[in-house]
Amino acid sequence: MRDAHISRRRFALMAGTAGLAPPGAFGAEPLTAEGVIRRIQAGLGGDWPSAGPDGVKAGDLSAVVKGIATTAMATLDVLKQAVKANTNLVLTYEPTFYGRGEGRAPAMVTPGRGPVGFGADDPVVKAKHEFIEKHGLIVFRLRDHWQAHKDNDMVAGLADALGWSAHRVKSDDALYDIPKATAEETVALIRSGLNLRGGLRAVGDRKATIRRVLLHPGPMTPATMWRRYSEVDMMVVGEVREWENTHYAADIFTAGEKRALVTIGRVVSEEPGMRACAEWLKAVVTEVPAKWIDAGDPYWRPA
Repeated sequence: MRDAHISRRRFALMAGTAGLAPPGAFGAEPLTAEGVIRRIQAGLGGDWPSAGPDGVKAGDLSAVVKGIATTAMATLDVLKQAVKANTNLVLTYEPTFYGRGEGRAPAMVTPGRGPVGFGADDPVVKAKHEFIEKHGLIVFRLRDHWQAHKDNDMVAGLADALGWSAHRVKSDDALYDIPKATAEETVALIRSGLNLRGGLRAVGDRKATIRRVLLHPGPMTPATMWRRYSEVDMMVVGEVREWENTHYAADIFTAGEKRALVTIGRVVSEEPGMRACAEWLKAVVTEVPAKWIDAGDPYWRPA
């Protein structure tokens, strides 16, 4: 059972604002979730404001950590896999409770979804909380600080998953000069490399020659796409707003330009970066195993 009393320091950590411990100050005490999170904060540096997205979203910080799992999104299936793998600290890139509010009561008291996501009384949110509590899991969101990591592991991880790491353009870590292939062949490589089912969508000339590719995990704004589209043969992104980016790309194709846009799904595009996070953690926390759990492509293709 959790302690009813929460210390001031622990409360600050739950909000994502715990002080950082100096190297070598961790001692030989049982490795708690609080201790692991302090190491992560120390390793990544920067400020951890309470208003930011990063921080503990569920679970008991005093629990002893058996293993660590990283994922782009802590879906219920991912949480079940974490339990099966004997890991109880889950680091997720995206929200666990379907919105920025992370299960807090919406600002507007209306039925259904509020402006910050689903409220704590939503049956799915409640069921997820109950599963987390039943199995002693701790869920920590690690987005802004991992995204800001100096090596840009979100992009590098995606390139590695596609076998393109050696083809990075030195002047820009988002650009890759890959071996020439048609757009159709490149899309097939992407589908295979990321084990995609129905979540991949492509716009453009199937037979266009693809050489320079821009990788953009997560959501791409129209401004970014419009600014960079002419630089590359293909953009591979997590997600876009269809009525802006997708149909802009479609009109470029109709106008006769040989460029392509490929969307692979926001979470899918971020998974390779969280696999890199698990590798980074192995050097930060050596006492327990760290592993990546893939949320996977949630879409299915009709027969």
